[in-house]
Amino acid sequence: MRENLHCRPFREEDLHLLDGVAGDPTVLGPYAWTGFSSGLRRRWAETGLLTDDGGALAVVDQGEPVGVVSWRKAAYNAASYAWNIGLCMLPEERRRGSGEQAARWLVHYLFAHTQTNRLEAHIDAENIPSRTGIEKVGFVYEGMARGAAFRNGAWRDVCLYGLLREDLRPA
Repeated sequence: MRENLHCRPFREEDLHLLDGVAGDPTVLGPYAWTGFSSGLRRRWAETGLLTDDGGALAVVDQGEPVGVVSWRKAAYNAASYAWNIGLCMLPEERRRGSGEQAARWLVHYLFAHTQTNRLEAHIDAENIPSRTGIEKVGFVYEGMARGAAFRNGAWRDVCLYGLLREDLRPA
């Protein structure tokens, strides 16, 4: 466990990380890259990437951004929603436990500061490291959405994971 790893709102000096996410396939990795995107800097300038419908924070270790955690609202009805979380670590941070630690931080943050009862993660079925990591955080595999995500010219299966607020409480 890295003592100094935490998440915080993006600052102007962190925007190079957002540029990498939007414009460099090696940053997102083979399971998340869906093509070039734009607008992250504009959205940061407008909202700081924090809204009522979701957000993104920089994952920081010893003052340096090393990844991104994000969440977006998944509504089930007018009164009920879950947060669907996402995570992207820089390539050199992968398989070091940083992503798992950042995901734990985000789980605790969302349960402490929002009223949601459920968090979700949708992970490419081929992305075994992410699937293993999210299970270590406590998420439960709930099923497969076949052909749900388009990436690299083909429709891919997506694994559905869930974590309830009560799952974190000691038995």
